[in-house]
Amino acid sequence: MGCGEDFLIDFNTREKRFGLLTETVSWTASVAFFRRAETETHYLAEPTQSDQRYHQTLLAALMAEGERLLSRIQQAGGLPDNLDGIKAADVDAMVEELRNTHTQWYGAMTAERRAEILKKVFHVLAA
Repeated sequence: MGCGEDFLIDFNTREKRFGLLTETVSWTASVAFFRRAETETHYLAEPTQSDQRYHQTLLAALMAEGERLLSRIQQAGGLPDNLDGIKAADVDAMVEELRNTHTQWYGAMTAERRAEILKKVFHVLAA
C-alpha cells in the first residue's frame, strides 16, 4: 500500500468541500482503490507489519468518511439520481463491508475461524 491511497482518501476532504455526489463518488473510488491494494498486500501475499498498520489506518479513515457521507446523505434527503447509480443504501453497505473487513483482520476473530470463512466463502486459504 502506498502514498496514492492518501491522495484518494484526502482528495475530497481537504480545505474545499465538493458537492455531496462528487464526494460520494470520490469515496467509492477510494474504496475500490483500497480493495485492489488490499488484495495485493493481504490476499496474494503475506502482509508485512507496515502493510497491516497502513491497512488498518486506511480502513479507519474510509469507515469514518463513509459515516460522515451517510450523515450528509441523510440530511440531504438522499443522493440525487446519477449516472453511476449510487444510492444511499450502496454507501451504507460499503461502510458495513469495511467494518466487517476490520473485524476480519483486527477483531477478536480467531485465526481458525478466519481461515474457515475465507475457505468457505472465497475458496482461498488464509495468508
